[in-house]
Amino acid sequence: MVGVPLGGRRARQSLFLLRELVVRNLRSRYAGSVLGLLWSLVNPLWQLALFTFVFSYVVKFGIPGEQTESFAVFLFCALLPWFAMHEGLSRSASAITDSPDLVKKMLLPAELLVASLVLGAMLHSGVGALAFIVVLAVLGELSVASLPLLLVAVVLQAALTFGLGLGLAGANVYFRDIAQATGLVLNTWFYVTPIIYSINFIENETIRQLLELNPLTGLVYLYRAAFLGGGLRVSLVPLIACAAGAVVLGGALFARLKDGLADEI
Repeated sequence: MVGVPLGGRRARQSLFLLRELVVRNLRSRYAGSVLGLLWSLVNPLWQLALFTFVFSYVVKFGIPGEQTESFAVFLFCALLPWFAMHEGLSRSASAITDSPDLVKKMLLPAELLVASLVLGAMLHSGVGALAFIVVLAVLGELSVASLPLLLVAVVLQAALTFGLGLGLAGANVYFRDIAQATGLVLNTWFYVTPIIYSINFIENETIRQLLELNPLTGLVYLYRAAFLGGGLRVSLVPLIACAAGAVVLGGALFARLKDGLADEI
């Protein structure tokens, strides 16, 4: 008798559960809202309009050596992945402790809780990215030829966020200070990543080299290259290495802690 392989059945079940969790998270985000999911489009457009006004008419920053002369465009290219990373990691840290019933009573694979939060954050950011592409096209700054780089950026970003999120989620069940400390680390990580400044501003070679080892430096410049063209300005080796390492080490840590999660929640 030929049947459906057990692995294939489990994979389909996991995908179904993941989809349901993502939908549940998105619905809860906009519960009671009139505009609903449209807010994921309104928010980035409003932020881009504010950035354009502030950095074009109030405070003017030069960004020599970059792909654009607009500081608002330069900034928004980096904020798109940062917002998704920040939301994915901050919510992943408490993913299991915030949903104890799903883990205990439904025997839900805890990894799916982290995956759904990471995916939801990236989908939310993706709506903003689509709107940003339209704005760049209108402004004449969009590089259509380099847009496929977004696929590379999204894969590396998802791997890095998911791997780190798994480790944080598992560790936070045993050490509840992890979720609070994550916020402090993310705040620091923001300022040591060239999001609000160009890496060309760094005159000290040692500091510049340290910043280039930051995986998010490669990620934000990969997004800028995808949207604006002009090639990559930094190496992607630290990003690729950290993304792979996060998946392996985060997954290993989570697997080691997983059996005791239900008892510790």
